[in-house]
Amino acid sequence: MLPALSENGTVCLAGFVTVAMPLRSQSTAELESRLGYAPGRLNGGWWLLFLTQMPAPGDFEYRGYSHMSGGIPQGHLRLPGGKTTEQMLRARGFNMRNLKAQTIANTFKLNGHHRLAKVLPVTDPSGPNPYPPGTGIPQWELVKCLRFRVVKLIGPGQMYLGNYE
Repeated sequence: MLPALSENGTVCLAGFVTVAMPLRSQSTAELESRLGYAPGRLNGGWWLLFLTQMPAPGDFEYRGYSHMSGGIPQGHLRLPGGKTTEQMLRARGFNMRNLKAQTIANTFKLNGHHRLAKVLPVTDPSGPNPYPPGTGIPQWELVKCLRFRVVKLIGPGQMYLGNYE
């Protein structure tokens, strides 16, 4: 269930985020395909939110790209032995604190077209597979509630044509 949202308001949320650039000027069907939402999921409209506080290393986990639904190869099927991107990196011996510090310093942005953004569908998920694999845009999962600015409600059949501010 969505929290009460209003344009230019703020809200604290966890969950999946991506970068803003691939969200602009895209049809609803293309966004669903990019993000890994079932066809029709955004037909009722969607909210665009921009993160306003930089995540700390313990605030997020790597989820790879949207073609790995849930950050797991083969998606939410969770095959035996299926691991998230974060779990695979850990298993390969990466120093996660250092890797995340580098990601924060070099990848995460709070302004411009590479800023961290979130898409919230107006309708709740339904059907047997509400999150099929997407076409491969970067994704991370916020595991702690962080502050977002509600940018805009994008109505049914509309696309986001605004800027990244």
